[in-house]
Amino acid sequence: MYPELPDYRHFYSNPIAKPPCRMLNAQMYGFFVEGEKAKIQAYIDSTLNTVPSSDFTFKALTNWCLLTFTDIENIASKVAPFSDYGYMQETDIIIWLPILKVSLEIRKAEHLYWYPAFIAVNNINALINGREIWGYNKYLCRYRMPEQFGKPLHFSLSLDTFKTFNPSTKMDWHDLLSIYPEDDDESWLKEVLEVGDEIATLFKASVCDLDVDSQFLKQFLSGFTHPQMDQILFKQIPDGYGEKAVYSAVVHSPSEVKKIHKIGFIKDDLHLDLQHLDSFPLNKMFGIPLGKSELKLPYYVKMDFDQAGVEEIVSTTSGITTQRR
Repeated sequence: MYPELPDYRHFYSNPIAKPPCRMLNAQMYGFFVEGEKAKIQAYIDSTLNTVPSSDFTFKALTNWCLLTFTDIENIASKVAPFSDYGYMQETDIIIWLPILKVSLEIRKAEHLYWYPAFIAVNNINALINGREIWGYNKYLCRYRMPEQFGKPLHFSLSLDTFKTFNPSTKMDWHDLLSIYPEDDDESWLKEVLEVGDEIATLFKASVCDLDVDSQFLKQFLSGFTHPQMDQILFKQIPDGYGEKAVYSAVVHSPSEVKKIHKIGFIKDDLHLDLQHLDSFPLNKMFGIPLGKSELKLPYYVKMDFDQAGVEEIVSTTSGITTQRR
């Protein structure tokens, strides 16, 4: 793939395994939460758009974020000899940002990507592989989620980090967010219809100033018949002082759904309770308000999927920019 580079060395005690990997019995709960588009765009500008391109830029699609809790029962590499080592369990808690790749010349939306801008995991092996191969911004966590589909629908996420930045602050475990049911006496069907209309309106408003390419619409609609989530990630390697990037890139990795075991909407009214942590200020990153927020279109799905390796979209190494797609 990169003939000018030396081979990566897999040595004893190095946990890096080769992708692609397959995920079996991934039980996902998903919820849409409202943020602020301007803050989301600022986050995109501070990550993806720092890798220069003369042809395109990345734009926030909407002020809505997708929050998911996913318990993956069985993960393993599909490449020998790593495929013979065994398998692991992993739980991911992710905030996804839907973003557009936009042509600078004709302001045309060319592609829809999903950006896992915040991700916490329970597995050190998954953290190391995810950060080093894909560029996932992973952090270790403690969490709570239903063991099986159904009630009680309680979720929580805690991180071992700094609650407030201060020289006297010791790192410790702190709650970041929780999700809990709360009945508002509104018809579930009415809510689904209302949210569907909201999402359609938001989508229309988000792209009204762009010439939406036919390939973009085809890709967006094809997801209903051939499920695939096109992930985009910001991957970088710091120098020895954490001042310069030895390597930075925008990379792409598709998740291809192989089998859906179960899927549906959640009828309960769910709310998010977000706490402030100086280390992970989700309110500043994405505009998700502190305290209580209503969650929209809660759903669940149990599936098997494959996660491919990454391909560079654009990269910078030693000050030289390379565009590949």
